[in-house]
Amino acid sequence: MTDTDGKAADRSALWNTRYRSKAKMIAPLPTGLQAKLQQLRKGRTLDLACGEGAASLQLAAEGHDVVAVDFAQEGLNRLQLFAEQQRVNVELHELDLNVQGALSALGRFDNIVVLRYLPELSLLRQLPDLMVPSGRLFISTFNQDHHRQTGFSQRFCLKPGELLNSLPQLSLIEYEDGTEKEEPMDSYIFQK
Repeated sequence: MTDTDGKAADRSALWNTRYRSKAKMIAPLPTGLQAKLQQLRKGRTLDLACGEGAASLQLAAEGHDVVAVDFAQEGLNRLQLFAEQQRVNVELHELDLNVQGALSALGRFDNIVVLRYLPELSLLRQLPDLMVPSGRLFISTFNQDHHRQTGFSQRFCLKPGELLNSLPQLSLIEYEDGTEKEEPMDSYIFQK
């Protein structure tokens, strides 16, 4: 096991412990995120770093063919339970997103959703290759206000406009600076 493998195992164990200690109900997505998800075209949709799957459940209920990926098995277990309770289908995969090419075996997607997670630049640059022509990428994650308000690691918080020029092979459809919002998150919608 390499040092990187050890760090991934530690992160996975931490998140598995968090999910095991959570209530038996899933917290709904904020209204703003729910509305953004409704802007996606129905189709095959990847929920990247899905956690316990609030976005996956909403998308599946709206008719998307959802593939949910996370490295924490307990989060995926919770998602499976919630999907069964809501009578929706979600395809689950336990994957370490820091492993180069881990997502390539999953095929192509009409949409990719990344919520409350800031992918490493190397992973971010792989995402357009997973998208069909006219596919959409929706990213909404914590910004610097979140860091200032909560002390959440600045490393995982977006700087204003940080992703505007990070994906030159995609067209930006919408950017929303979430500074001074109830949930301080920046949102981007790109199209291939």
